[in-house]
Amino acid sequence: MPPAEPNQFTALRPEEVPPLLRRESFWSKARKFLGPIAVVGIIALKFFGKLKFIFLPLLKFFPVILKSGGSMIFMIWVYAMLWGWKWGVGFVVLLLLHECGHLVAAKRFGLKVSAPMFIPFMGAFIALKEAPRNAWIEAGVGIGGPILGSAAALVCHAIGYGFHAPLFIGLAWTAYFLNLFNLTPVGMLDGGRIATALSPWLWVPGLAVLGWMGWTHPNFIIWLVLLMSLPRIFSLFRKRTEEEQRFYEVTPTQRWTMAAMYFGLIAALVFGMHVALEQLEAQGIHPGTRTSSTLVQ
Repeated sequence: MPPAEPNQFTALRPEEVPPLLRRESFWSKARKFLGPIAVVGIIALKFFGKLKFIFLPLLKFFPVILKSGGSMIFMIWVYAMLWGWKWGVGFVVLLLLHECGHLVAAKRFGLKVSAPMFIPFMGAFIALKEAPRNAWIEAGVGIGGPILGSAAALVCHAIGYGFHAPLFIGLAWTAYFLNLFNLTPVGMLDGGRIATALSPWLWVPGLAVLGWMGWTHPNFIIWLVLLMSLPRIFSLFRKRTEEEQRFYEVTPTQRWTMAAMYFGLIAALVFGMHVALEQLEAQGIHPGTRTSSTLVQ
């Protein structure tokens, strides 16, 4: 997909600029939004603690907030309040398709899974109701999300390019980036699961990459993933049980197949980000300055 000509799109409106590329960063605006919610949450927890004998039975009558649809609507609302309803809907739909990739892969391997759940600023997830039987299955479930998520980003990018809609290109760039981040081979990220079928020792460079990201672009999610990754890192330096050894047994064909999909997907996502960013730069967005002075102030 060739870069767009500078005059192919109309000037980007503030709500069309990807939040990760705005002058006011994704996290700075998120913190402003979450501050009042955190205060209310603390008060609510204290109140709940005193009256939990009343609220616990009532929770049984409100299961919708714990289901996929309720959490998805709530997440759209949060992002719509921050960056507009168009961005909120588009972003959450792309997350949903990523999670559906995991769900389809898990079903294909015969695993029972929950419906996707959404948590603002943390992303989305599906819960496996049974553990994968071996590393090949874990890797297959892990790569299912990035494959469908990347395909959805490509469709979004094509819509943006074909219909001269920069909002869709911004959404595609964001989806490329998040799928690429998820492929970091560490912890419980998708890349960490995929590494089980390649070599668990990939968790070490993955930890280094995530540590560098946490140092240069510190935020809560990266440090949380780092913390949750430590048990798997420590497991590399102890003797495996026979059951663990059987879990990590994969055939050479399986290993090469997964390696081709994994590294091929990384290359495709890097290329997609490059093309999308060139098209966005034509509208005045530059990595060093976040946005041009004529856009978001």
